[in-house]
Amino acid sequence: MVFRLLREMVWHRKGHVGLILLAIMVGVSLSTALLSISINILGKMERELRSYGANIAVTPKSEQLEIDVAGVVYSPPAGASYIDERELGELKTIFWGNNILGFVPFLSAPVRAGEGKIPAALTGTWFDKKVNLPPGSTTGSLTTGVKTVYPFWQVTGTFPDDSGKADVLLGVSLARRLNAKIGDVLPVEYGDKKYSVNVVGLVNTGSFEDDQIIGNLAFVQKLNGLSYGASRVMVSAMVEPEEKLAPEIRNIKPEDMTPEEYEIWYCSPVIQSVSRQIEEAISGSQANPIRQVAVAEGAFLVKMEGLIVLITAFALAISILGVMATLNSAIFERRGEIGLMKALGAQKIQIAVLFAFEAAVMGLTGGVLGYFGGVFLAGLIGEKVFSSTIVPDSSSLPLAISLALGIALLGSLVPVWQATKIAPVKLMKG
Repeated sequence: MVFRLLREMVWHRKGHVGLILLAIMVGVSLSTALLSISINILGKMERELRSYGANIAVTPKSEQLEIDVAGVVYSPPAGASYIDERELGELKTIFWGNNILGFVPFLSAPVRAGEGKIPAALTGTWFDKKVNLPPGSTTGSLTTGVKTVYPFWQVTGTFPDDSGKADVLLGVSLARRLNAKIGDVLPVEYGDKKYSVNVVGLVNTGSFEDDQIIGNLAFVQKLNGLSYGASRVMVSAMVEPEEKLAPEIRNIKPEDMTPEEYEIWYCSPVIQSVSRQIEEAISGSQANPIRQVAVAEGAFLVKMEGLIVLITAFALAISILGVMATLNSAIFERRGEIGLMKALGAQKIQIAVLFAFEAAVMGLTGGVLGYFGGVFLAGLIGEKVFSSTIVPDSSSLPLAISLALGIALLGSLVPVWQATKIAPVKLMKG
């Protein structure tokens, strides 16, 4: 009997059924599309933000006086301390090692460059270094350096290699002051020693590197009489905003946390937790988030997630109202049918179950159709807006069906309640 009534309802009220399915499909399609965008695009956005430079600075933990001026660390000769760049592979063995996208060491020396002996900083670094990773990491090696961590560097000419040769990049501002160009051999003085470097490229970063000479780390270490050592290491790590932490531990210092709270904090990919793990991996180091970068990225991602949630909630609310309005109209037309069922002995609960079942069937159908609509919409948005392919998550179909059933049942609450209140005597008399 129930299936017969359902068949008759669909056959004789195609308009109402179509409007209900359309309302459900719109809400589910938009929700599915936004869910797919949230899963696929926000992660890609976070990775894209990492292309604007490192977000964690690692320096030696030293009691000596050290001053960082425009990227050059000055310290008393006897008190200089360094990070052993040979340990940097340990960064890939920390709990959130997969979130470490790249790292690059720096070591600077104050020199006098050119015939005019202009003061400048000669900075050594890795450009495209293959690092062998220790046991415990997910891969055997990693290629990292400024090409990975600072892909926005604009280089005219070529990058030096990491073999220890005296090839350098010259910052564009310093090149203008020295009247130097690619292919020049530039004399530099460090202390009482004289060297010559080959300018193989010009670099424009829009920052203090534009006034520096940038060579490979091994060459600058040789200048300083070091077999190893870096004055700072810049790390690019995928992290989540601090707002993702549980509210009860969000503003508590790690040393003030209970063991349970500390475990939750330590196992969360927030920048403070990742920094702590970096300090544990690199001996004699201290890791500090670059606050401006971390705060800006976190705020942007939180706002994007909030926008997606708001749009999804609005779409679902509109769908529920659409279902409610359409069912109200349908029930108004079926007053005689409802009155007859009551006159024949149907209970309120039976009438409510009948209408809820009809709504659930339409919700199930609308959910499946809405899922495919959402997949199409997500692909279209990904291609046209983000220039990226969006693949729906495996949980999207069950979620779409659940949302559709929720829309249908919530939208039917008021109409079904009104249907159970209809007085059969008045309807039969009318």
